[in-house]
Amino acid sequence: MYRTPQLPAPSLAALALVLIGTWMVAALAHPRGLILGGVCFLAGISLMLLQGFLRFDSQARVKSDLELENLSLRNLSQKEDHLRQGILVNLREGVVLLDSQKEVRLYNPAAQLLLSTSSRLAMGASLPGVFREPETLRNIEMAYAGKETEWTLRRDPRSLRLRAVPIDSVDGSQNVLLTIGDITRQEALETTRQKFISNASHELKTPVTGIRIAAENLMDGGFVAPGGEINIQAILRSVDRMTMLLNDISELSRIETGALRLQAQPIQLGVFLPQLIEEMRRQAEPRRIALKAELEPSLDQMVMQADPLRLHQLLENLLSNAIKFSPEGSEVVLQVQSRAPWLIWIVQDSGPGIAESDARRIFERFYRAPSTRGVPGTGLGLAIVKHLALLMGGEVSLESELGKGSTFTVKLPHP
Repeated sequence: MYRTPQLPAPSLAALALVLIGTWMVAALAHPRGLILGGVCFLAGISLMLLQGFLRFDSQARVKSDLELENLSLRNLSQKEDHLRQGILVNLREGVVLLDSQKEVRLYNPAAQLLLSTSSRLAMGASLPGVFREPETLRNIEMAYAGKETEWTLRRDPRSLRLRAVPIDSVDGSQNVLLTIGDITRQEALETTRQKFISNASHELKTPVTGIRIAAENLMDGGFVAPGGEINIQAILRSVDRMTMLLNDISELSRIETGALRLQAQPIQLGVFLPQLIEEMRRQAEPRRIALKAELEPSLDQMVMQADPLRLHQLLENLLSNAIKFSPEGSEVVLQVQSRAPWLIWIVQDSGPGIAESDARRIFERFYRAPSTRGVPGTGLGLAIVKHLALLMGGEVSLESELGKGSTFTVKLPHP
């Protein structure tokens, strides 16, 4: 930034010349005094005029430089405004900015297109005029409270994915930025995928069952040549793995499509937990893995409402994974804690652990961490755990570190 320089006042030399010249003209009667005084006076006046001219010229140059800088800043600001406007106009994702008064401060054409004419989207429009769905209004209120939220909004014929992000303005007030994406095609593709998987798994069960029956008949009927039993046993093991995979695919498909309905019943934790551990001990004993259950004393007589079959399935998948990936002779612990409004189930193992890059994907269908590739499995167990937890109104999370085992935590609501 330029600053106006502090220019000097008339120099002492100029003032001295003027004063001396004036004194000589007035005090000396001799003609030489008059001449010398006049010369000094004129020299002083000339010096003052020269300094004034230099000062004026310098100020003019500074003013000119400031005007050029201001012009450059205005041009830069206009270019940045044009760039921002171009980005907003060309974004396929809708953008809406709500100010602290919950009025529209900014939006782009994509938002207007996605929300359609059913929404009165305009500059200065109020929040209820743009969105009338209770879920959307609740999520936006949560964003104004400082929590980022994401949800699905259906505006026929589209399905929209909305995200509300709280933004602090310069004056300290709270604004909310909404992003709107069209997920109609993704939802259609997902529905098609789920139907295909469901139908394929169902149709494949029949030939797999036929292969098993044929192999067992060959074994029982004595039609296998000496040494051929090994091949028949290999066929049966492969059929078992295929059956397990098809069952998991079918189960996950039922959960994802909403075909699975929970049948809530009273479950006494002090009875349910020992039964679960006893069943899983059969799987742990061949590898000399100790199963340990830790139930808070206050929970022994507690009765929770849940689907016992699905709760058993969820915990069985977690315990089965822990047993498979833990070294022989180690320990697997299942803890149950009460932290209102949650009932928390924690499964800890002493396995190889999971890298952070893999932990982010561990609940995806068919995903298996590189460290687990040598252990048999379908890659669907944890995906089923995740979807069952969500279906029960809860959530599942993972804490793990390579070489230090893993801890899976399931939170289920409990009034």
